[in-house]
Amino acid sequence: MTEMLTGVCAGTVALVLLLAFAGHLRAPRTLPAALAAHRVVPGPLRWPVAVVVIALEGVLGAAVGYAVAAGRPHSLTLAAGCAVVLFAGYAGYGLYVLRTRPSVPCGCATGPGGDTPMSGWVAGRAAALALASLVAVTGTTPEHGTHTAIVVLASVVFAVLLSLLPQAMFDPERQAVS
Repeated sequence: MTEMLTGVCAGTVALVLLLAFAGHLRAPRTLPAALAAHRVVPGPLRWPVAVVVIALEGVLGAAVGYAVAAGRPHSLTLAAGCAVVLFAGYAGYGLYVLRTRPSVPCGCATGPGGDTPMSGWVAGRAAALALASLVAVTGTTPEHGTHTAIVVLASVVFAVLLSLLPQAMFDPERQAVS
């Protein structure tokens, strides 16, 4: 049972990272524009920071996905540990931006509608993914067989839900009143 939980968490983390990577490749100006709106990263560093973040999402997504699919527990521990740090950083950064500039775009570039405004859901999603990455750090990979099908299906469902969560929970009318 532990292997299935680890597999679902690792699969979800891998898919969310790869979806974010693909979203940023599809809309490469989204993250630098959001960083400019956040006013946290100095101007000359916005593009380099965006490139590093996008590359990290792609590399970590591929590494976690490979480690869980190939049954490599040590690789999974390392890649998921790096994902914990990345998502914890996202959560902290998101909370900071939410407190200082609540109506700016998040820079996520996921979902069909493009970028969403920064909200507690964005920071909460990052915290949930940090927790899922922490579970994946245990490094126990699922056995191949029927468990694999369950892990893949559950991972896809959770990844889609977490990718769409901030947009689904955004209420423009409530934002206009604030």
